[in-house]
Amino acid sequence: MSEQTQVKSCCVSGHIHEGTPKGKFETLHGLNTYVTGSGAATIVFLPDIFGIYPNVQLLADTWAEEGGWRVVVPDPFEGDAVSLEHINTIIPNLPILDKRTPEQAQADGSKTMEILGPWLGKHSEAVVTPLINTFFKGVKAEGGKVGTVGFCWGGRYSFLVAGAEPLVDVAIAMHPSFLSEADVKAVTTPAAILWGDRDEILSAAQLDDFEKILRTDLGDAKVLIKRYKDTVHGFTVRGDLTDDRQRKTKEESNEEAIKFTKKAFAGSL
Repeated sequence: MSEQTQVKSCCVSGHIHEGTPKGKFETLHGLNTYVTGSGAATIVFLPDIFGIYPNVQLLADTWAEEGGWRVVVPDPFEGDAVSLEHINTIIPNLPILDKRTPEQAQADGSKTMEILGPWLGKHSEAVVTPLINTFFKGVKAEGGKVGTVGFCWGGRYSFLVAGAEPLVDVAIAMHPSFLSEADVKAVTTPAAILWGDRDEILSAAQLDDFEKILRTDLGDAKVLIKRYKDTVHGFTVRGDLTDDRQRKTKEESNEEAIKFTKKAFAGSL
């Protein structure tokens, strides 16, 4: 935590949220996991490339409190998340995004590829899928309803565990990265995608296609698609809470997802 606090104060102001997480870390189904709250149902957060940093822990606490669930955040990167010092370079928040010159944007793009290329190779689908599947199978075997909320990188994997033999009862993808039509077509549980219209990773056209697939395959009642105006990638977990609009968008999007999850668990979708 001390390293993250240092990064927060000197490098990533407006991204890393302040507060004291209420949960604890333990080894759960083979992975180091942040665990918070209690209840008959379990929500599994699948984090973005920056892993289990304070924002994710604090948001897990919120979901636990508002849903009355146990919320767990496993580390599928096994201690090798991307450093928070790169957060503004890889996924700039507002107003950093608006202030970048074309030259800065190009430089950030080059740096991003330099960082992400090797990292994604180390944490490929072939590497992380067995870890994630083993974790979800373990949670499912415990009994009770299981939901998943994936952020950015984790958004795709939240859909992958909701396929033909689902390991979850509901899947939420918050501004997903690398999501494909094949991934979406495979989903069999109630599913949601929350997206900002300034997302540089998932386009509006792609989201329209995904929505059509989900509504056709699952029916309107089991699908939630939310679009947020003038909102960037990562907004549900990394917004600048000192900015009223970003704070409200973060809160409203998570409230929508929590409400949808409650309905899925109750069988009312």
